[in-house]
Amino acid sequence: MAEADGAEGLAAWAAARGMTVEDGVHLPRTTPLLAEGEVHSVDALAGGWFSKYIEAKVALIDRADAHFTVAVTHVPKAKRFVPWMLCHRAEDEHLLGRAFATLVGDGNRVELGSAELDQCYRVYASPGREDIWFHELFSPAFIVFLIEQAPKGFAFEYVEGTLCVSVLGRQTLTEDLDGLRDATVELVRRIRGEIAERLGHADAARSAPDAAAFGDGAAPATPDESASPSQS
Repeated sequence: MAEADGAEGLAAWAAARGMTVEDGVHLPRTTPLLAEGEVHSVDALAGGWFSKYIEAKVALIDRADAHFTVAVTHVPKAKRFVPWMLCHRAEDEHLLGRAFATLVGDGNRVELGSAELDQCYRVYASPGREDIWFHELFSPAFIVFLIEQAPKGFAFEYVEGTLCVSVLGRQTLTEDLDGLRDATVELVRRIRGEIAERLGHADAARSAPDAAAFGDGAAPATPDESASPSQS
């Protein structure tokens, strides 16, 4: 019954936001949270546009020890600066499984000099990252966003172009799904902003997924004009 209620709640939210429920569509298995063998089931999935330049999937997933609600999108240009990065809530690390341990290995945790952030999150990143770019992304303003403004249970993973934003639990209420969407848009905006600082706004805008990124159709008929290429 809970799975049916979750699917119905996500479907209602998606319809109200111009998105569609998608059957038979698979999430990318790129990040540890979504890795093959880690996800037991995808109980509901919807796809569409979060804003003019951000196409995403939203899904309710079941893992061995927990349920998550995830938003998955693509920001391929960031991988030239950081092949992978993980930002998990400190209390959730026991839920992350083998794929997380394999990627992180014995180290690769990044200390960002914020005791408040360390109380809430654990941040890991590829040793092949561009360190200045990475620290500029995790600016004091972004750290405030993570600690004070992000939804409860918020975390994210970025691996080779795929960005998976998650919140703990099966979120089916409109305000909770809106919160996940808005946090995803904000995170993508910040990542693309740092890309634009290095590559210019035009190249940052082209990191938005094209129609082939998820195998979906054309751009939205009624785009959100609030997100311009220089903002996203």
